[in-house]
Amino acid sequence: MLKLNRYRRLFWPLVVLGVWIILSLMLADRQLVINTSPSVAPGIYLRIDEKPRIGRIIDFRIPPPASAYVHERTGHFGRHWYILKPIAAGPGDRINTLGRWLYINGRKMARIYTHDEKDRRLPHWRANCVLGPHEYFVYSNRIWNSFDSRYYGPISQKQIAAVRVPLLTW
Repeated sequence: MLKLNRYRRLFWPLVVLGVWIILSLMLADRQLVINTSPSVAPGIYLRIDEKPRIGRIIDFRIPPPASAYVHERTGHFGRHWYILKPIAAGPGDRINTLGRWLYINGRKMARIYTHDEKDRRLPHWRANCVLGPHEYFVYSNRIWNSFDSRYYGPISQKQIAAVRVPLLTW
C-alpha cells in the first residue's frame, strides 16, 4: 500500500511534466503559436497542412516594407517575429489602395490611415492591381488599426510560414 501511495503522489506532477514537454516540443517547431495581437482573436493557433486561401489565417515573417515601422514602434526590427492575419484576397482578385480606402474586387473594405494611434507615420502600399498566381492580401476587420497588407502589400506564397486554425481563443 505504501508503494501505491508514493505513485499516486507522483501522478499529477508527472502529468504536468508530460504536458509541459509535449507543449514545449510543439512550440519549438511552431506547430502551436500563441497570438496576443487583437487583429485576430488572441489565443493558441495550430498549424494545419492546407494551402492558403481566402478566409484562412496565415503567419509570415514581417515583410521588408513593414520593418522600419515595426522598428520605430517596438525598438526591434522583428527579424524573427511573425505576423498572424486572415487572407482577404487571393490570386486573381483586384486590389486598389490608391486613395484613402481599400477596395477588394471593387468593394469598399476599410479606410487606409496615414498615421497610427500614437501619430507615427504608417507605410502605405499604393497600387491598383490584380494579385498574381501566388499572392495573398491579408486584412483584418476585427480592429480598425490592424497593421495589414494595406500598409506593406501582398504576401507571396513563399513568405507564408503556415496556415493556422484557432485551437483555443480568449
